[in-house]
Amino acid sequence: MEWVWPFTREPSLVLPSQWMGWLGWGLLWVIWGWGLRQVASGALQVARQRWYLLLGLALLAPLTTLLIGIQIGGEELLPLPYLPGESPLPLLLPLAAIPWVLASGWLGPFWAAWIALESGLLVGIWITHDVFTPLLISGLGLLYGFAVTQAYQGRFWAWLRFPLVAGLVVGVVYTPILILGAFFAAPGGLATRLDFAFSQSWLISLVRYGELVLAGGMATILAVVPGTGWRRPSILMPAPWETSLANRLLFVTLPLVVLLFLVMTVSHWMVAGNAAREMLQERLSGAAQVAAEGLPYFLESGQSLVTRLADPALLEQPPETIRERLAQQLRAVPYFHQLMLFDTAGRLVAAHPDLDLSISPLSAQETQGISLALKGVPIQVYTILPAGEKRSMQVSFLAGVRDAGGVKGVLVGRTDFDTNPFTQPALAALHSIVSEGGDGFILDENGVVLYQANPTTGALLGESFGSVILGGEPRFYEGLSPLGTRQFMYYQPVVGKPWSVVLVMPAQRAQDMALQIAAPTLISLVLFAGLLIILSRVGSRTLVTSLSLLASQAARIAHGQLDTPVQVEGVDEVGRLGRAFEQMRLSLKARLEELNKLLRVSQAVAANLDVEAAIAPALEVTLGEHVVAARVALIPEVKLDFTSGQGVALGQGSLAEPFAYLDEVLFEGVRQQNLLTIANVGRARRLQEVIQGRPYPSALVALPLRYENTYYGVFWVGYDQPRVFADEELRFLETLAGNIAMAAANARLYATAEVGRKRLEAVLASVPDPVLVFDNQNALLLLNPAALQVRGLFGQVTPGSALEEVITAPGLLELLSLPPGTRFQSREIALAEGRIYHASVATVWGEEYPIGKVCVLQDITHYKQLDALKSEFVATVSHDLRSPLTLIRGYATMLQMIGDLNEQQQGYLQKMVSGIENMTRLVNNLLDLGRIEAGIELKLENLDPAEVVSQVIAQLQPQAAQKSIEIQSEFHLPEGLVLRADPDLLKQALLNLVDNAIKYTRLHGGVWVSATCENERVVFAVRDNGIGIAPLDLPRLFEKFYRSGRREAHEQRGTGLGLAIVKSIVERHHGRVWVESQLGKGSVFYIELPLDPEKAESLV
Repeated sequence: MEWVWPFTREPSLVLPSQWMGWLGWGLLWVIWGWGLRQVASGALQVARQRWYLLLGLALLAPLTTLLIGIQIGGEELLPLPYLPGESPLPLLLPLAAIPWVLASGWLGPFWAAWIALESGLLVGIWITHDVFTPLLISGLGLLYGFAVTQAYQGRFWAWLRFPLVAGLVVGVVYTPILILGAFFAAPGGLATRLDFAFSQSWLISLVRYGELVLAGGMATILAVVPGTGWRRPSILMPAPWETSLANRLLFVTLPLVVLLFLVMTVSHWMVAGNAAREMLQERLSGAAQVAAEGLPYFLESGQSLVTRLADPALLEQPPETIRERLAQQLRAVPYFHQLMLFDTAGRLVAAHPDLDLSISPLSAQETQGISLALKGVPIQVYTILPAGEKRSMQVSFLAGVRDAGGVKGVLVGRTDFDTNPFTQPALAALHSIVSEGGDGFILDENGVVLYQANPTTGALLGESFGSVILGGEPRFYEGLSPLGTRQFMYYQPVVGKPWSVVLVMPAQRAQDMALQIAAPTLISLVLFAGLLIILSRVGSRTLVTSLSLLASQAARIAHGQLDTPVQVEGVDEVGRLGRAFEQMRLSLKARLEELNKLLRVSQAVAANLDVEAAIAPALEVTLGEHVVAARVALIPEVKLDFTSGQGVALGQGSLAEPFAYLDEVLFEGVRQQNLLTIANVGRARRLQEVIQGRPYPSALVALPLRYENTYYGVFWVGYDQPRVFADEELRFLETLAGNIAMAAANARLYATAEVGRKRLEAVLASVPDPVLVFDNQNALLLLNPAALQVRGLFGQVTPGSALEEVITAPGLLELLSLPPGTRFQSREIALAEGRIYHASVATVWGEEYPIGKVCVLQDITHYKQLDALKSEFVATVSHDLRSPLTLIRGYATMLQMIGDLNEQQQGYLQKMVSGIENMTRLVNNLLDLGRIEAGIELKLENLDPAEVVSQVIAQLQPQAAQKSIEIQSEFHLPEGLVLRADPDLLKQALLNLVDNAIKYTRLHGGVWVSATCENERVVFAVRDNGIGIAPLDLPRLFEKFYRSGRREAHEQRGTGLGLAIVKSIVERHHGRVWVESQLGKGSVFYIELPLDPEKAESLV
């Protein structure tokens, strides 16, 4: 493993060289464009919203792609066939996938694909030099982006939205696409493409897989941390294959078939490739051994022959004779193609064929060899370049010509592998490899090519072979040809000579052999996979068609269309399911018919209060097969005229009237039981006396009519033949009996209610006071004749009219508009002609909720006149009493000035003054009350309610301190609130209430005064925890001179006018006053005043 810098490599991009490569490239473009279109929705909007992320990731992609890489050791990657280049090691780019993985979660699969295309283009130019790389990496980004942003339901899809899990899954799923890309990228035939795709795609897949997993692990941190902007689907939906059974079967079958096909294809290809490799190895090994075994004999024969021809007698003859002797030797033994004789000076003596050394000089090896031979080396063998264009090096044999006196000359014999008869078996073995598309070489001890069987593959003669390791044992290995294609090589050393035989066979030969071996199986696999998919599709279509038919039938059943039978044949599960659906349809149809009958009965019961009209549909639906009579006998109370004491008897059917005599018997017979069934009436002993001599049904069933534990009568059905009653039939009849009992109960309640209503109407008609009744929607229900006599009160008096249309008096309209449970339920109403009525409203409650209200108007005009006269009399008397009281008080206070008084006289005097003060206070209260009731003009001013309360508390604080009573205040008022009121009168009213609270509160008690604002009104509340007020005293509490009869109340002195003055002041301001109290716990007095009394007066 080694760190490298990818940007330092040489950039290049190799385009497809064959039409199949262009076809595959175009096909991948089409698939990529289709996938991009599927995820393009909303991409522009995302780009506008997150343009900064798009720009940043686009700028980041070149840095993360080309900045750093890891060179992984091990097996090298092969270059593309027929494109020479060095074999690179796999290169892992650990940061390359980060930009488009982040784009998947932040921007979606559309922009992830584009950023992956940018990264893939850089990888293709600087790393793989393959034009398919950009598309393959962009497709990987598109698939990954879809995986992390899909919104499908299910646990698998939820896990797939995690970036790390998506990387693990997508990397595996994308491997077949990488294999397909490698197949199209490799030039050459089908076998070459398959071999390159299956042998090289795995390393590339592992590299891409590692990059994706590394980036997915980093992105997982951003995906799980909130606030990082990682897109998460808000609404989940079912996957497309989950909406159809056929699609679901295809989704399960297709991946399995593809996986099985891929595994079987790769495994069988590997097995076929290994078999072809072994066959090829055996072939090369045999040929190499044959060639290597022939070469030693060739060399030994040459050495022996040249030694025998080196006769010293040759040098004693003239050159012409020597030349003739050499020619004879060549003709006698055709081993050499040239012989040369040199003297001791190294000069050519004779040669055959003739040789001009000035034109064709000796090789350096031969020249050196002659020198060595003259020095005593007996035999030498050299290889020299051929003369002319030949495919074989020449082999030169040198032998010294010796006599008794030493070396007299040197004989040189030249031969080559093509013409020498002793090399033909070896050459035949080499040429047998050439005929199969390979090549054969004979190498010397330095690896120089001595012979090349197929010169068309490249002129290597006389050059170093280069890619072979000399020495050692025979071996079979793989290498690269100069064209960049894979080739197999076999090295065979020559025994006894440092020569070797090397046979080369292109890997395409093994690939072709593997394809021939695997083709039938591969074709069978393709046909089997296609057939399996087609059969599964056809089989699922048959199943889906049946299930679709069942689904449509179920939908029709769900919509109430039960007339079409389910037509699904077969004895398998689908057939049984169809028959179950048919049974369900028939059952539902029968059940719905019963429900429709019951619905008709229920509607009749709900729509009719007349018992005969309500029960008639129930008797009609009972009539059916074998039913000849359906009858009902009811108690007399179900009709309005029940004074006659006769019950109600109803019947339908062809024999309903002849069987009517059974009503009385069955009415009493089922009173104490729930059901009476007689399968054969003729054999029933209990009915023998009754039916004697009369027509009777063959079978009958009778049910009691009970509702809320009240017996109303009997419902019975007669049949024309004996029968056994099924449970479904009895349940249906019991349901009908329940509806009939409900109709009887409704009729009885209606009769009772109608009688009660008439009685109520009679009572209301006799009441002299006006009475009005409204429902909970404020609609007029009824009113008595006395109400119609009141002038200025009503508008439209039709029952059912709205409250606003009925009542024209504003005060009464406001009182009736108050919600149920409101504290004020009574008021004095002034109408036309000076009439004054006291209106009181009572809410009519159901079990928990109000169901209406009743308003009673009492004419108090006469009482108001008497009260006015009384007030005038009291005011007159009080005014006349003021002067004598003042005179008496003056003289009483002057008695002490006349002389000293004893203790008894002072006590009498003090009692006189106290009595005078009480009388004076009473007179003042009476005069104040008279002035208020006389309608003195209010001096309205803008007041702050909180300030008024504070002044009252401050004034009465000393009095409260004497009893250790704490006065607290609380305000819930809007800022700047202004109340228009008479300040003196308002203070007097509050003083009276707070003074009473202090008086009737025990020592160390508490008084709380609050002011709040509600609906343009200010509410003052004075609360204490004193003795409280008895419920009987509450209604008369604000009357003049009224005092409670309780002993605790009489302990405090008073005139009984304080609360009457408060009420008069409040009503003068068009407000209200009321009290809430619990005996022994305290009281709360409320004053409610409008913010502007003048506005309130105009409304009244």
